[in-house]
Amino acid sequence: MKYVKTIILVALFVGGTLSMFAQNSFKSWDSDKDGYLEKHEFTSKFMDKYFSMWSEDANKMGIIEEGFFKKSYAGLDTDNDRMLSDEEWLLGYNYFYNDYLVYKDVDIVDVNNDGTVSFKEYYDVIYDTHYFTDVDLDNDNYISEYELAEFVFNNWDKNDNGFLSKYEFDRFKQYYLDVQ
Repeated sequence: MKYVKTIILVALFVGGTLSMFAQNSFKSWDSDKDGYLEKHEFTSKFMDKYFSMWSEDANKMGIIEEGFFKKSYAGLDTDNDRMLSDEEWLLGYNYFYNDYLVYKDVDIVDVNNDGTVSFKEYYDVIYDTHYFTDVDLDNDNYISEYELAEFVFNNWDKNDNGFLSKYEFDRFKQYYLDVQ
Protein backbone atom coordinates (compact mmCIF):
# COMPACT_ATOMS: atom_id res chain seq x y z
CA MET A 1 0.00 0.00 0.00
CA LYS A 2 1.25 3.40 -0.90
CA TYR A 3 1.60 5.72 2.06
CA VAL A 4 -0.07 8.78 0.55
CA LYS A 5 -0.21 10.37 3.96
CA THR A 6 3.53 10.92 3.82
CA ILE A 7 3.27 13.17 0.80
CA ILE A 8 4.11 16.06 2.98
CA LEU A 9 7.26 14.40 4.13
CA VAL A 10 9.32 16.98 2.37
CA ALA A 11 7.37 19.75 4.09
CA LEU A 12 9.21 18.80 7.22
CA PHE A 13 12.08 20.89 5.98
CA VAL A 14 10.08 23.94 7.07
CA GLY A 15 12.22 27.03 7.54
CA GLY A 16 14.22 27.79 4.43
CA THR A 17 12.86 24.92 2.38
CA LEU A 18 9.35 26.30 2.22
CA SER A 19 10.36 29.67 0.90
CA MET A 20 12.82 28.11 -1.52
CA PHE A 21 10.25 25.60 -2.73
CA ALA A 22 7.55 28.24 -3.04
CA GLN A 23 9.81 30.18 -5.41
CA ASN A 24 10.11 27.20 -7.74
CA SER A 25 7.35 26.78 -10.28
CA PHE A 26 6.35 23.65 -12.13
CA LYS A 27 8.05 25.03 -15.25
CA SER A 28 11.38 25.36 -13.45
CA TRP A 29 11.20 21.69 -12.43
CA ASP A 30 10.12 20.49 -15.91
CA SER A 31 13.56 20.65 -17.51
CA ASP A 32 12.49 19.13 -20.84
CA LYS A 33 9.44 21.44 -21.01
CA ASP A 34 7.06 18.66 -22.02
CA GLY A 35 4.38 19.57 -19.49
CA TYR A 36 5.12 16.60 -17.24
CA LEU A 37 7.58 16.10 -14.44
CA GLU A 38 9.27 12.74 -14.91
CA LYS A 39 10.85 10.97 -11.94
CA HIS A 40 14.40 11.76 -13.08
CA GLU A 41 13.56 15.49 -13.33
CA PHE A 42 11.96 15.53 -9.90
CA THR A 43 14.61 13.47 -8.10
CA SER A 44 17.47 15.44 -9.67
CA LYS A 45 16.07 18.83 -8.62
CA PHE A 46 14.92 17.52 -5.25
CA MET A 47 18.31 16.02 -4.40
CA ASP A 48 20.09 19.17 -5.52
CA LYS A 49 17.87 21.64 -3.64
CA TYR A 50 16.37 19.88 -0.61
CA PHE A 51 18.28 16.90 0.69
CA SER A 52 21.07 18.98 2.26
CA MET A 53 18.51 20.52 4.59
CA TRP A 54 17.87 17.09 6.06
CA SER A 55 21.45 15.92 6.30
CA GLU A 56 23.68 17.71 8.80
CA ASP A 57 26.87 16.31 7.25
CA ALA A 58 27.02 15.79 3.50
CA ASN A 59 29.83 13.24 3.95
CA LYS A 60 27.58 10.79 5.80
CA MET A 61 25.81 7.98 4.00
CA GLY A 62 22.47 9.64 4.60
CA ILE A 63 19.95 10.48 7.25
CA ILE A 64 19.89 8.25 10.33
CA GLU A 65 16.65 7.33 12.03
CA GLU A 66 16.90 9.74 14.97
CA GLY A 67 17.84 12.61 12.67
CA PHE A 68 14.91 11.80 10.41
CA PHE A 69 12.51 11.90 13.35
CA LYS A 70 14.01 15.16 14.65
CA LYS A 71 13.54 16.83 11.26
CA SER A 72 10.03 15.39 10.97
CA TYR A 73 9.09 16.69 14.39
CA ALA A 74 10.61 20.12 13.71
CA GLY A 75 8.66 20.34 10.47
CA LEU A 76 5.37 19.84 12.27
CA ASP A 77 6.29 22.42 14.90
CA THR A 78 5.11 25.31 12.75
CA ASP A 79 5.27 27.89 15.55
CA ASN A 80 8.79 26.78 16.54
CA ASP A 81 8.00 26.44 20.25
CA ARG A 82 9.55 22.92 20.35
CA MET A 83 6.20 21.41 21.29
CA LEU A 84 3.39 20.11 19.10
CA SER A 85 0.00 21.62 19.82
CA ASP A 86 -3.17 19.65 19.20
CA GLU A 87 -3.47 21.30 15.79
CA GLU A 88 0.14 20.52 14.84
CA TRP A 89 -0.22 16.91 16.00
CA LEU A 90 -3.44 16.46 14.00
CA LEU A 91 -1.79 17.87 10.90
CA GLY A 92 0.98 15.31 11.28
CA TYR A 93 -1.43 12.51 12.02
CA ASN A 94 -3.73 13.32 9.12
CA TYR A 95 -0.95 13.72 6.55
CA PHE A 96 1.78 11.41 7.81
CA TYR A 97 1.01 9.00 10.58
CA ASN A 98 -2.49 7.60 10.32
CA ASP A 99 -1.13 4.72 8.26
CA TYR A 100 1.37 4.08 11.05
CA LEU A 101 -0.41 5.00 14.28
CA VAL A 102 -3.77 4.35 15.84
CA TYR A 103 -3.47 7.39 18.11
CA LYS A 104 -5.30 10.35 16.64
CA ASP A 105 -6.04 12.15 19.91
CA VAL A 106 -3.18 14.17 21.29
CA ASP A 107 -4.30 13.14 24.80
CA ILE A 108 -3.10 9.58 24.20
CA VAL A 109 0.33 10.68 22.95
CA ASP A 110 0.67 13.45 25.56
CA VAL A 111 1.66 11.19 28.45
CA ASN A 112 2.49 14.02 30.85
CA ASN A 113 -0.89 15.69 30.15
CA ASP A 114 0.50 19.17 29.54
CA GLY A 115 -1.59 19.67 26.39
CA THR A 116 1.32 19.36 23.96
CA VAL A 117 3.46 16.62 22.45
CA SER A 118 7.16 16.87 23.28
CA PHE A 119 9.81 15.34 21.04
CA LYS A 120 10.26 12.49 23.53
CA GLU A 121 6.53 11.71 23.47
CA TYR A 122 6.53 11.90 19.67
CA TYR A 123 9.63 9.73 19.36
CA ASP A 124 8.27 7.12 21.79
CA VAL A 125 5.13 6.76 19.66
CA ILE A 126 6.65 6.87 16.18
CA TYR A 127 9.85 4.90 16.82
CA ASP A 128 8.29 1.42 16.60
CA THR A 129 6.48 2.13 13.32
CA HIS A 130 7.60 1.57 9.73
CA TYR A 131 7.73 5.32 9.08
CA PHE A 132 11.54 5.39 8.73
CA THR A 133 11.93 1.99 7.07
CA ASP A 134 9.37 2.83 4.38
CA VAL A 135 11.65 5.63 3.23
CA ASP A 136 14.87 3.61 3.69
CA LEU A 137 14.28 1.61 0.51
CA ASP A 138 17.54 -0.39 0.62
CA ASN A 139 17.26 -1.11 4.37
CA ASP A 140 20.78 0.09 5.17
CA ASN A 141 19.60 2.24 8.12
CA TYR A 142 20.28 5.47 6.23
CA ILE A 143 18.00 7.50 4.02
CA SER A 144 20.01 8.60 1.02
CA GLU A 145 19.18 11.65 -1.03
CA TYR A 146 17.84 9.42 -3.80
CA GLU A 147 15.67 7.38 -1.41
CA LEU A 148 14.07 10.49 0.03
CA ALA A 149 13.51 12.01 -3.41
CA GLU A 150 12.10 8.77 -4.79
CA PHE A 151 9.81 8.24 -1.82
CA VAL A 152 8.45 11.77 -2.09
CA PHE A 153 7.97 11.45 -5.86
CA ASN A 154 6.10 8.17 -5.47
CA ASN A 155 3.77 9.75 -2.95
CA TRP A 156 3.13 12.80 -5.10
CA ASP A 157 2.40 10.63 -8.15
CA LYS A 158 -1.22 10.03 -7.14
CA ASN A 159 -2.18 8.02 -10.22
CA ASP A 160 1.06 5.97 -10.32
CA ASN A 161 1.76 6.80 -13.95
CA GLY A 162 5.45 7.58 -13.43
CA PHE A 163 5.30 11.35 -13.80
CA LEU A 164 3.74 14.36 -12.11
CA SER A 165 1.24 16.55 -13.86
CA LYS A 166 1.09 20.25 -13.09
CA TYR A 167 -2.04 19.49 -11.05
CA GLU A 168 -0.23 16.91 -8.89
CA PHE A 169 2.74 19.22 -8.44
CA ASP A 170 0.60 22.24 -7.55
CA ARG A 171 -1.58 20.19 -5.23
CA PHE A 172 1.33 19.06 -3.09
CA LYS A 173 3.19 22.35 -3.36
CA GLN A 174 0.11 23.84 -1.69
CA TYR A 175 0.49 21.39 1.21
CA TYR A 176 3.91 22.89 1.84
CA LEU A 177 2.33 26.29 2.17
CA ASP A 178 -0.37 24.92 4.47
CA VAL A 179 2.25 23.59 6.87
CA GLN A 180 3.88 27.00 7.12
